[in-house]
Amino acid sequence: MNHRFLFFTQRVLALTLTLALCAWAYPARPSDSQIYDDNHLLNASETKLFNELAHKLNQRTGIELTCVLLNDIGHQNDKIDEYAQKTAEEWQVGKASGEGLMIFVAQKQHWKKILLTPAAEKFLSEKDLAKIQQKTILPAFREYNYNEGILSLSYNLASHLAKAKKVKLGIDEAPYKLSENSVSSLMILFILFVFFLTLMAKFSGGRGNGILWFLFGGAIKNKKKDEPEIGFAGGFGSTAKGFGGGFGGGLGGGFSSGIGGRSSFGRMGSFGKRDDLW
Repeated sequence: MNHRFLFFTQRVLALTLTLALCAWAYPARPSDSQIYDDNHLLNASETKLFNELAHKLNQRTGIELTCVLLNDIGHQNDKIDEYAQKTAEEWQVGKASGEGLMIFVAQKQHWKKILLTPAAEKFLSEKDLAKIQQKTILPAFREYNYNEGILSLSYNLASHLAKAKKVKLGIDEAPYKLSENSVSSLMILFILFVFFLTLMAKFSGGRGNGILWFLFGGAIKNKKKDEPEIGFAGGFGSTAKGFGGGFGGGLGGGFSSGIGGRSSFGRMGSFGKRDDLW
């Protein structure tokens, strides 16, 4: 009886250990590609475009560009950060020159991050990451155009890095551009809505301003005589707390950054109600 119980206990422990190891298994780096596409978000020709861009960037600047696109990493949000970091380290991104970056996406979690080696951080500031993401991956992902988002983000990152290194990338931008469909229809509707409310406030003798006050928290209000002008509240802030730093404000989004150690990855761009969500 004791032998059977011991045998059963050993089997359970072995199974538990196996499941734990599998849960933390990192995507294997492809031998013939710079991109791991778990959910096939890019087709064969688009994958080729990414690899050509990565090859050209590395050839001209010495910076290595990689990308990991996962369907579901199976971890809670507080573990995704660590998982992305470990994946980049397992891949040894930027090993040759010390300069490299990884675009990391977990589709089911709606989570993304741009990781840079410490040596590559000096070429991409928080402001640079914010600007690049706002015009590439964010509008594309919100319209479910994941392939366009990855390609446009990759090209703009590579182009910026090449410029910082004072070399020409030498790749046609056309295949990497966002299509018109990737411009957020929700953003267009929002702009039209605000325009309509502004007109309503103007031609209703100020009565429509109550709605604008409710929406914008006092940014627009009835102006009485001798009353000072009040602009839009909020703006951009920044902190530097290692990996937990941020570049926040504006329309509910933030951009995080950090300074990593010798074996760690540093600045990471993000956007969303929670950092790194889209």
